Amino acid sequence: MTQVHLQPWILQLALWLMLGVAVVLLLIIAFARLTRRRRTRRQSGELRTLRRDILEVASGDDEEGAARRRLDTLPPRLFRAVLPTLIGLLSKVRGAPARAIVTILIAHGAVTLALNDLTARSGTRRAQSAWMLGLMRRDRSVHRVIPLLEDRDRGAAVTAARSLGMLGDPRAASPLVEALQPGARGRGGLPSWVVVEALVGLGPGAATEIGDALHREDPTTRAAAALALGLGQHVSQLPRVRELVEHERSPDVLAAAAEAIGQLGSLQDVDALTRLSGVDFPRAVRSAALRSLGEIGGAPARDVLSGLLADEDPRIGDLAAEQLCQQGTPGLEVLRGLAQGAGAQGASARYGLMVDSLRRDRPLEMA
Repeated sequence: MTQVHLQPWILQLALWLMLGVAVVLLLIIAFARLTRRRRTRRQSGELRTLRRDILEVASGDDEEGAARRRLDTLPPRLFRAVLPTLIGLLSKVRGAPARAIVTILIAHGAVTLALNDLTARSGTRRAQSAWMLGLMRRDRSVHRVIPLLEDRDRGAAVTAARSLGMLGDPRAASPLVEALQPGARGRGGLPSWVVVEALVGLGPGAATEIGDALHREDPTTRAAAALALGLGQHVSQLPRVRELVEHERSPDVLAAAAEAIGQLGSLQDVDALTRLSGVDFPRAVRSAALRSLGEIGGAPARDVLSGLLADEDPRIGDLAAEQLCQQGTPGLEVLRGLAQGAGAQGASARYGLMVDSLRRDRPLEMA
């Protein structure tokens, strides 16, 4: 093989070039760090001067609007720096301060930016954009947020559901219900609690759509619909919930329907709740029925609850005692009358009185 001989001066030149490159790189790194520190220090000083304006707007002390006008005219660089703070405050304030923050965001084109980012490659950016539109209550963006319910990124889909609840447009009811279906997104449905919270935020205009979901084949959807009707106080759908209780077989759906009846029903529903509190049903259903009996109140409900104090399941007996406590003086009188007795009924009654005394921070009264 042919050997290659290098002159010493070539090696020295290469070493000096490498050393020069290293020095240049070190100088570039040092200059970049120095520049970044100066920029950060300058931005921190600028933000300190803006903090007072932001706090005045968020607290409602900006009566003449001077602070808001200064924030309206921020250069883009500073607006990007304060945007996370403004969004964070917007999730905490209501009324005039919230409207002022929204005005600032609109002045800087935040709505257009959020709408454009709904189709960004990053799932995080899509989620942030949906959240921002929800906080700003941009109801005209509902049709743009709805497709995110089927987003491949679960965080974006969940955030979209919560955003739709904040936007409060009844047109989102049907897509939200569909999002509960297993496989609707290709990766399973959205969490029930997220969809229920969003459905409640849609207001009375969504009552019929939610009521229609009581007849869906999927039990998770029926249970979520029942919970949403109860929490949303959709009294117009009470007959449909009563009908569901008569024919339903799924324990989860029965428990949700029982909870809804407690929030919507009356003494007329005591018989149905009494049936659901029977030993033939799982504990979850029985517990929901007991809580609803406590919500409805009245002498018929107290009679049922007092009978359940002696239930073979001690947790049911204790829960019955707690619900009697919730009914105030009439329920406490029932417990005092039974507290001296023996067996499970007396024990549950004494437990209820003890819970009441602890809640009220006063001595226990047995009679």
